[in-house]
Amino acid sequence: FATHQLIKMAKLALALLAAPAVAFVAPGQQAASKVVVKGDIGVDPGPIDPSGPFWDDQEGLARRRAVEIKHGRISMMAFLGMMVQELGITFPGSINLDGSVQFSDILKDGMGFPALENVPRLGLLQIVAFGFVAETAAMPATQYTGGPQNLPGGYDGSIGTIPGGYPFTTQIEDVTARNRALTCELQNGRAAMLGTFGAMCHSCVDSCDHHFFYPITHN
Repeated sequence: FATHQLIKMAKLALALLAAPAVAFVAPGQQAASKVVVKGDIGVDPGPIDPSGPFWDDQEGLARRRAVEIKHGRISMMAFLGMMVQELGITFPGSINLDGSVQFSDILKDGMGFPALENVPRLGLLQIVAFGFVAETAAMPATQYTGGPQNLPGGYDGSIGTIPGGYPFTTQIEDVTARNRALTCELQNGRAAMLGTFGAMCHSCVDSCDHHFFYPITHN
């Protein structure tokens, strides 16, 4: 069992290292690209010229960029969570107060949506409440820029929830280094959104035995 678990961990680690590799190449290639978006953050080299009403609408573009950053961050955390589940790692003890549902029981029917069906209704309510607080107070959906440098995806902070600034209280002052770091975050977030969606699809397929990374861990 230990050897099998070690092999699964090695395969998942290789997949995690390989998937976002292209994201770190893009920032260095921007100078050779003719694609220009207002600002130097998140520009992808490619044949598509970003122009027209979709790009000229600055207010709308600011909203879409903030939403993209937030979704990318959520997807990166979700992808790591999926890897932890795939390895069979769960919290000890029970998920409810009476001890009738163990954390390990959540994954007994599979991962993803089948696992959600095993979460007590009060637990699902807590998840929804957490998302509501995050979207309205800690990281307001209506705030598109914020922090000391007023950057996309930055938040002014909510006392007791998150620190102000982007991404933490320590700011990168060098514009080139900052833009590269922000672009890497965007690119990795984009890769994570695609990876998370693919893993969710695997978890819904009977032939994958409701596993997130079945093609990797079972071959």
